[in-house]
Amino acid sequence: MIKFVIAAAAALAQPADTTYEGKWFVSDDTDNNTGERKVYAFRVYLKPSDPDYVTLTMRCTNGKPTFFVDWDGLAFPDETVLTIGPVNDPDAEPNEKSYVFEKSTEISESGLRASPEISASIIAALGKAKYATVTAHLASGSRTVGVEIDGTQRAWDRVSRHCPVQIMPRPPL
Repeated sequence: MIKFVIAAAAALAQPADTTYEGKWFVSDDTDNNTGERKVYAFRVYLKPSDPDYVTLTMRCTNGKPTFFVDWDGLAFPDETVLTIGPVNDPDAEPNEKSYVFEKSTEISESGLRASPEISASIIAALGKAKYATVTAHLASGSRTVGVEIDGTQRAWDRVSRHCPVQIMPRPPL
């Protein structure tokens, strides 16, 4: 009986893995010098023998949670339309909708950025879907990737909860 109680207590004492929300990797750091706490989430599409390398990122920008798409190797105009289609049922077609993205002008932000309002729309559309398609519409033709996105809403909630970036109190010197 005592062994059972000890085993149960040990199982409860282990901290939950907060590195992932479903398929999304979540970075949660506090800068030791400034006390800034930054939380962002990303999901990478990378398949063997596929030239597409796409990173989906959610992070706080200008005090609001924002959705980014960085498609390596493609040249986008300053504003472009991407179609995002959550697949809510494994046998269903993607429920596609087009969104306007703009190139980020910040050095620390690569790729295309949706406005905070469009970002919220994208996350609402993705809902609890486990898979989505992302299509880039370019003059040279369209490119589509399919990405596993389970946990999108939980990752967005974590990013939103810590946006704007919070400064943690520092002890007096």
